[in-house]
Amino acid sequence: MSDKFRIQIGDSKTEGPVYAQVRRQFETLIRDGLIVAGEALPSPGVLSQKLSVDKGEVQRAYYELEMASLVKKKTGRDFLGKEKTTYLVN
Repeated sequence: MSDKFRIQIGDSKTEGPVYAQVRRQFETLIRDGLIVAGEALPSPGVLSQKLSVDKGEVQRAYYELEMASLVKKKTGRDFLGKEKTTYLVN
């Protein structure tokens, strides 16, 4: 995973829920132009493993980014025909 995705999780008592922390950090990276339109975010599975958090937390953050029109969800198939979802920055 690229160093550009410097997502870090802090204490949930002071920083809020994990999904909100992930969402806020991606919002900042997108608005600051560090992640540009058309660029793919790391998959929820990869990012959740890197951060050692539940995959559902990352999926909720991505859903909220999608609802805020900052990213769009693209579903396709990989070379083996397995369904694959990618989140692209708008």
